[in-house]
Amino acid sequence: MKKKIKIKKNNFKTEVAKSFKQENELEKASMKFLSYGIACQAICLIEHASILKILLNKGKFRENQIKNFKNPSLIKTAFISLIGAKIISYKDNNYFLTKFGKYIAKKIGFITIPFVGYRKLISKQSELLDNPESFKFSDIDFPAIALSSIDFGVDNLDPLLIKIFKVIKPRGTICDLGCGTGEKLVKICQVTNSPGLGIEQSKGVIKESQKFIKNYPEIEIVKGSITALKGVWEDVTVALISFVCHDIKSKNKCSKILYSYQKHFPRMKCLIVVDIVSLSKKVPTIMPGFDYVHGLQGLTPRTYEETIETFEKARYDVLQEISVPNMSNTFIWILKPNDL
Repeated sequence: MKKKIKIKKNNFKTEVAKSFKQENELEKASMKFLSYGIACQAICLIEHASILKILLNKGKFRENQIKNFKNPSLIKTAFISLIGAKIISYKDNNYFLTKFGKYIAKKIGFITIPFVGYRKLISKQSELLDNPESFKFSDIDFPAIALSSIDFGVDNLDPLLIKIFKVIKPRGTICDLGCGTGEKLVKICQVTNSPGLGIEQSKGVIKESQKFIKNYPEIEIVKGSITALKGVWEDVTVALISFVCHDIKSKNKCSKILYSYQKHFPRMKCLIVVDIVSLSKKVPTIMPGFDYVHGLQGLTPRTYEETIETFEKARYDVLQEISVPNMSNTFIWILKPNDL
């Protein structure tokens, strides 16, 4: 004869309540996940419309200002999406940034790099899955990435770099390889009282850079490929290369390029490398969006361990390594050529 299984009422109620609570939490998390995904697009839109700047500078945006846009419905629904993500609040016919919203707005570069700079690539991800050869460099908005990069490291990376250059006290020209708009180079040259040379491949970015360097005749930005430099600059004593190495697919090629700088800058005392690394045992975290936008290009970014190996093959010693605060997986390496 089978024994009857007795279920205590209190235990049953507890288990049901626990299960319901877990499901409810998962439901909330899934809605938050969706809300933040849409909010990333919405905040890029209001940034493009210069509304984000108004919210930061004036503290509010009046609802009746929406009618001034050609597509007021789009602006209105962007605001609604941002309210859902707790980025924007609404009161007395005005929109405001929440505390969280202000923090996000000040770090907008982290969002606009993937969602604006790589928007064309993201839109064709299914095509790239089936046909990786469909990738084109014209799918990347390099000027947008360069402008976003100004905000990307302004609070955390730039102050560290300025401190490093103050300690180094360069006696000669500072070269920024892949300088973008040149704003970072201007800051560094100002505090060290040094001449500067920026090398940038994109014509659009060089054009944008003129507004940053026009009052600094001792700083020059020239067009050139930093992966295939032509010429020798004997006045350069310190070189900086930021967020470039991970874009060079082959480790051997990356090492050869880094080594070549010792020939192009024969008086270079140190090379400062700033880069992001991928997930590994040594660094078990990620920089959001970093790996994915490079995967769209057919690249698998290097890990920390692989990056250090690249420096060794390029015949550099690591003098100092700094983990950049509040920027996941981002490091500054101060390298010295082996021969010095």
